[in-house]
Amino acid sequence: MKQTIVTERLTIRQLTAEDFPDYLEYELDPQVMAHIREVGTKQEIQEHYNGYLADWLGEENTWMGAGVILTETGKLIGDIGFRYRDKRSEIIEIGYKFNSHYHGSGYATEALAAFLKMIETDWPAHKLVAYADPDNTPSVRLMEKMGFVKEGHFASHYKIGDRWTDEVAYGKVL
Repeated sequence: MKQTIVTERLTIRQLTAEDFPDYLEYELDPQVMAHIREVGTKQEIQEHYNGYLADWLGEENTWMGAGVILTETGKLIGDIGFRYRDKRSEIIEIGYKFNSHYHGSGYATEALAAFLKMIETDWPAHKLVAYADPDNTPSVRLMEKMGFVKEGHFASHYKIGDRWTDEVAYGKVL
């Protein structure tokens, strides 16, 4: 992410190597990862994180990750990203996760609203999509607050470790 987005309380920018300790803090939190994937080892998380440090050029199915920084303290409190799910059809998938110590403060809403404006302005997109475990009520509510509409519910569709979970699909035509 070449540009920086500044909101009332947050700075959204490309992740750096210096952000890794804060990133690791919430990637190792079972509460944060419960609806995303199994908690990995520090080495697995580092390898995954390193992919976010390279310049992103809009490649299909490659995630662009941006850090959500609490401006007042400089602490990375979450990350937000997107990828072209289908570049020819201009379908962009979004995703996000936040440190559990910062849940319930409106940071995800603030960050996602600003991030979606950037996508809509700077990237060719016909439709935005997002997926969640239907039991992840805060994520589902956030998508709905951002104008996404539930388009599907897939039973036993996503595997986290040894557990199968349902997945709901949300979309927003631009």
